[in-house]
Amino acid sequence: MKKCSWIFPAILFSVSGCVINSTRELPQGGVASEDRAVIVYGVKMEGSWEYAGFNLQLAEYNLKTEQITGNCLTFNRTDAHIPATPGETKYFAFDVPAGHYVYSPFNWTKLEGGVHAFEAPPWKSVYIGDFIYQKNKTIKLRRNLDEAQGAIDQALPGLNGRLTLAQAMPAKATYIFVCTP
Repeated sequence: MKKCSWIFPAILFSVSGCVINSTRELPQGGVASEDRAVIVYGVKMEGSWEYAGFNLQLAEYNLKTEQITGNCLTFNRTDAHIPATPGETKYFAFDVPAGHYVYSPFNWTKLEGGVHAFEAPPWKSVYIGDFIYQKNKTIKLRRNLDEAQGAIDQALPGLNGRLTLAQAMPAKATYIFVCTP
């Protein structure tokens, strides 16, 4: 009998979803390149979260299909992780494919104000806003670049001040995809 010890790990890996993600975090910030963009956003805890860490994800969005672009093999998304205790806003920068991004349907909390797609044009660095987990267990998005600029410059010195507010447009509600064998 031939052993196939690679089959179970391969199946587990492939059905865990989202094998390929072409975004990457830029811990110090960075500049956008051809066919790519840099998106920046902040995450802050004001309310109490019952787990050790808090994760907030933005997903690539297709304006024509009005859905996130992911499937079980590829799924472009950003993941920002912070401690689950109330504190200061932590800023994140991500190198992403140029396009549009939405508050991911894989997030565990509701975003106030409805769904919006944020444009990340090629060669540009854009600020989405600050996502704030509130005491009422919802997320509020604050989009004031002038107010946040100093903290962003300090947290992400590699951006070199080349940041503009991302254009926001209403988007349809997005749905998760399910990966099954």
